[in-house]
This record gives sequence, C-alpha cells and structure tokens, in this order.
Amino acid sequence: MIKRINFEIIPAQIFLFAFWLKNGFIDKVFGVALGALYPNNAAYRGDSWVGWESYITGNWNKSEVAHTLFSPVYNYLFPVIIILQCLPAILMIVAFLKGEFLTGVNMVFTKRAAIASLFVTSVLLFSQTISGAPDGQYLWQLLGLGMIVMMYIHYQATKNNQLINLHH
Repeated sequence: MIKRINFEIIPAQIFLFAFWLKNGFIDKVFGVALGALYPNNAAYRGDSWVGWESYITGNWNKSEVAHTLFSPVYNYLFPVIIILQCLPAILMIVAFLKGEFLTGVNMVFTKRAAIASLFVTSVLLFSQTISGAPDGQYLWQLLGLGMIVMMYIHYQATKNNQLINLHH
C-alpha cells in the first residue's frame, strides 16, 4: 500500500487544503460563528462579522475607488468571499475521498482545487490592489505560488501519463 501513495503530489495537496482550511473555515466560518455565539467574548471579536467588516472595509476605504465599489456591498460580498475561500479546501476533501493521493489516479479534483485557489487569490488580489491594502503583497506571492502549484500538478500528471480532463 505504501508504494501506491503518491508522495510527490501530497505536498501540493496539503498546501492547498491547509491554507484554505485556515483562511476559509477557521478564520471566516468558525470565526463568524463563534463571534455570533459569544458576542461579548473579546477573543472572538476580531473574527466576528463586524470584526471582519471593520478590517476589510477599513482596507477598502483607503482608496476612493475601492470604497465606492466594495464597501457599500460588504454584506453581500463577504458571504461570497467565505464560500470562495472554502471551495479549494472542499475540493481537496473530494480529491482525498476520490483517492487522488495514490499513484496512477487522475488528479481531477486536485487540479480543480488549484484552479479555485488561483481564482480566489485573484479576486482577493483585485480588491486589495485597488485599495492599496498591505494584504496585496502576500497575495501576489500566493498567486505566484499558486501558479507553480498548477504547473507542478500538471507536470506530475504528464509524468505519470495522466491526462487531466476537467470535463468528466
């Protein structure tokens, strides 16, 4: 069984899962839920809906363009951000359940998770760049890393003669 494990692709899968689990589920879903359940607890205040609103719109408000485009619709955009940030982790769970950590298995959901990660990073990068927020710096690095992960997944698939077709 150990010989069947694809140790070459697992680091990319762990990165995609761990990064978006932390940023989607832990920071946003659990943070907002705990902030709603314990509104008077200072430990959860920053991760509450209002805490995230203060942080995110505070960054957007640094720019007149971002303030005009994004701040008024925060209550609609924030749930979309949460869903988008959870999507790569969910796709990695599906990839694990489909056995994509094994050698010789097409990495369809791993590639979808990487594509979702690039999309989410691009969306966040767009808003942070327009506003001139400091998060833009690490998002540019994450975008570059995401592109490398995509190339790595593609390389591993072609090395193992696996054609990744997303239309399955």
